Amino acid sequence: MFKRKFGPRHKRVGRFSLSFKLSLSITLLIMFLMTCVGFNTYIRNRNALLAEAQNRGWLTIRATSAFAADLLRGNNTVLLSNTIDHLERDPFVQQVAILNLDGKVVMASNQDLVHRSLNSPQIQQAMAFKKDTMKYKTDSKGYPLAMEFISPIAARGELPIGYFWMQADLSYIRSHLVDTALDQLYTSLLAILAGLIISRLIILRVVQRPIKELVSATDRVATGDFSGHVQVFNQDELGKLATAFNTMTTHLGVLFQSIRSSINEINQTAQTIINRSEQSDLASKKIAASLELLQRTTPPSTDFDSVDQAVTLAASELEQTTRSNKNQQEHLKEIRNAAKKITRYVDRLNSLSLQFKFDQKID
Repeated sequence: MFKRKFGPRHKRVGRFSLSFKLSLSITLLIMFLMTCVGFNTYIRNRNALLAEAQNRGWLTIRATSAFAADLLRGNNTVLLSNTIDHLERDPFVQQVAILNLDGKVVMASNQDLVHRSLNSPQIQQAMAFKKDTMKYKTDSKGYPLAMEFISPIAARGELPIGYFWMQADLSYIRSHLVDTALDQLYTSLLAILAGLIISRLIILRVVQRPIKELVSATDRVATGDFSGHVQVFNQDELGKLATAFNTMTTHLGVLFQSIRSSINEINQTAQTIINRSEQSDLASKKIAASLELLQRTTPPSTDFDSVDQAVTLAASELEQTTRSNKNQQEHLKEIRNAAKKITRYVDRLNSLSLQFKFDQKID
């Protein structure tokens, strides 16, 4: 089995600036916060409106139950009929009906329901437990469209003599929530736009300007210019970074100036060695020539033994001096070659150091 070798993965480099990324992040954060606030406001408003509609429905039933009791007892029904007519004009109330104990409609806002029996599960439950019940009618998505109220008609402490049934419309709540959501959407868009503009201005002033200064100074340092300094705008993290960058460029300038000074001193010393070795070489050559001339001009041997001994001794010393002179010349030649080599190295270093710029005021 052969293992497949994968080459190094190349990461994609982002093309957007830091200020744009920060502005986009702040804008997305504002959008998230506005969405959360809008959703929370929507839920709270819907719950508050539903609770208000429920309280309104129960108050309407309580206020009308007394007239419904008179109807079921066989008393005057004119006042109840007028009350139902007024309730029918209310956009909140869709339908109202008075039921006897058998669930048969005695009076209703919709005449088609009169003398009909309403046997929905909610009505059957209210009749079985003899208590108030309320149920939401929802659409296919589960959104409440209406409220259905069932309340026993009875005096306090007595058995019910009938039931009050009412169906309330909740479409106004939906329209109100839609209008509120649209208003919040427009407000959120304006807030996001304002936040984007303000954050962009703040980032351009607080972040992008110091970063541009640092990038420009870094480019100058990359080309060997240590003379420039970054302006410190604030004492925050970017300000500390700019201060540290200025300290670094100052130290680098001092370092390269010291190198250049050392190179110049080495160059002068090497040049002095070369000059002194050349002078010594010239002097040695003159001495060697003089000794050779002296050796040539030495008088021939005489009969005097003392003169022969003196001449022989002088010739030996001349020969030793000449040999020592040659050795010295060879040593001086080696020193001169080494000094020339040092000079070449120094010239290279000097040409390299001349590529860098730094503040001439640095000591």
